[in-house]
Amino acid sequence: MDKDIINLKVAGSSNPSSVAGSAAKNLSEGKDVSLTGIGAGAVNQALKAATIARSMVASQGYDLYFTSGFSSEEVHGEIKTALKIFLHLRRS
Repeated sequence: MDKDIINLKVAGSSNPSSVAGSAAKNLSEGKDVSLTGIGAGAVNQALKAATIARSMVASQGYDLYFTSGFSSEEVHGEIKTALKIFLHLRRS
């Protein structure tokens, strides 16, 4: 059975604590989570969210780590380069 994959799009104005909470909830439900940001502000907020989520899941006995990569995303008919952060859990 394939896991559900949740892609959270992060903007420069996103609240990193809210994004982190959503990511942690989905990870604890066994879903794969990625954060996608386009632009410096969005990437900054996504990285903050990943760091906050790491501390949230630590209390449940998990070690959150992440990998990153680039993707092409269409925004208003224009192709933009996005940074994707893939969140992974391992039992600590």
